[in-house]
This record gives sequence, structure tokens and C-alpha cells, in this order.
Amino acid sequence: MAQEISGVVGIIGIGQLGSAIASNLLDMGYRVVGYRRNRNEAQAFVDAGGELVDTPSLVVQQADFIFLCLPNESASNAVLEGVGGILPLLKDGKTVVEVGTYRKSFKLMQAEKIQATGANILEAELSGSPSLVLARKACFYVGGTDSVYEKCEPLLQAITDNRFFLGAFGTAVSMKLIANYLVTVNTLAAAEAMNLGTRAGFSPDLLARVLSVGAGASAMMSVRAPIMASRKFEPAPGSFITLEKYLDLGQELVSELGCSAPLYAAAVPYFRRAIEQGLQNEDIAAVIKLLEAESQGDKI
Repeated sequence: MAQEISGVVGIIGIGQLGSAIASNLLDMGYRVVGYRRNRNEAQAFVDAGGELVDTPSLVVQQADFIFLCLPNESASNAVLEGVGGILPLLKDGKTVVEVGTYRKSFKLMQAEKIQATGANILEAELSGSPSLVLARKACFYVGGTDSVYEKCEPLLQAITDNRFFLGAFGTAVSMKLIANYLVTVNTLAAAEAMNLGTRAGFSPDLLARVLSVGAGASAMMSVRAPIMASRKFEPAPGSFITLEKYLDLGQELVSELGCSAPLYAAAVPYFRRAIEQGLQNEDIAAVIKLLEAESQGDKI
């Protein structure tokens, strides 16, 4: 049985996702120390009771459990092995929880370096926007050893009600990419249905309510049809620019495994074209704009 965790929890990368994770941990009574490169953008973390420090190394010095919530491989390399990197400070008794989504080969390489210090490593991919994290409705896909998962489970439980332990380190990122494959395909499907319904004479609000229940319902219909109906694509719960990384990694996974993925192959170009047309900061629900333009005989 997992034991209660006392002491300090560290988060390196207090962005939107890191801030939401910290908020839930703080709500459950944990002391949280965090780092963000731009301190001015971490005020919400401080207001919630988090302790902001000046460097990643100060996080590691104070915390036995360190969440890495970094946006890309370059940032991960810099934090681990750049100037003032944390790798020399990791040791037996420290546990790193890797939340970032990168290439599986890269994650395995980083895990090997962390384990060589004597520290533990757990892969904890989060499926869900920061708002879903705050509502405790996001989902952790977890990879690593049974013993490290058991050690970290109280923290994961403090962050969200939904957790799946999938097996060895590296399995979580594969599941995350499959989940985002469905996000991509189902968002485009929801947009097609909304566009078809409005051209059939139904109001967007009615369509969003009706199609979010019944046999045709999906998580993306429930989440994104109301955005399509309201036309409030910003601020974006999930922007095109955020999805772009997952499009690349998803296509790599499909190719690597030699899978037939006709729906994904058809959907991806719409999201790439949305970015090319300047919609990168809008929610991916705005993919409906491309379908509407095509339905009128135009190209956006």
C-alpha cells in the first residue's frame, strides 16, 4: 500500500500545466517549491501558496519528489545538463516524475541518465488541459517500476482521480500519443458534424447540446462543440500550436509501427493548415473555420 508523503514537492516548469498540478497539490496540503524561467508569469503559483525559487537546482535541493513539466526536449536538456543543471544534484532518495511529452527514445535516454545518479524516475503523462487538471478530471498515464509508482501514488492521487499504471517506462508516452490521435480525429469529426448541422438549419447551440449525448457523443464533442457554437476560440483550452508537437510525434508512432491510420492521415493536414493560416493560438475547435470555408467553395 502506498505510504503518505511528507516534506516538499518540487515542480520545475510552472507553466499552465505545472501551475495546475501545483494548485492541486497545495490544496491537498503539500508544500510545493517551484521554478519558472520567467518569474513574472508565476504569480498565480505564488498566490496559491507556492514557493518560487530562482533556479532548478534550488528546487532539487529542497524536494525529494521533483516534477519536470517542461515544454520540449531542448528545455529538458538544459534543466538536466545545462549550466546549473540538476543532474549532479540527483541522488539516492530523490524521485523525478517526468510529465513532459517527448520522443520515446529521448525519454529513455534521459531516464537512463537520471537512474545512473541513484535517483528514481517515473513517467507520468497527463491527458487533459490545465482546466481539467484543476477539476481533477485529467488522466495520468504512468510508466516505470511498480515500486516507484507505489511511492509516488499519493502525489498522483492528490493531482487527479484518474490514473493508469501501464508498465515499463516509455509506455506512457505511447498511450498519450494514442489519446491525442483520438483528440485530433474526434475534434475534426465534431467540427464536421457541427458544420453539417448548421447547414441543415439547426442552431449551433442546439447542436452542441443534442450531439453531446446519445450514440454520437464523444469527449471532444462535449468539450469543443460548445466552443464552436460560441465562437470563443481564445483563450484556448488547447491551441493548435500545443497540438502541433503531438501531430509530429503521432505520425512518427504510426510510421514506426507500420499502422494503417486513414482517419488520422486525413485529419492532420487540416490542423497543420490552420497553423499556416494564422490560427495557431486559437483552440483546435477553430478547425471548423476551414470546413465552413470549404463548404462555401472557398479555401481559408
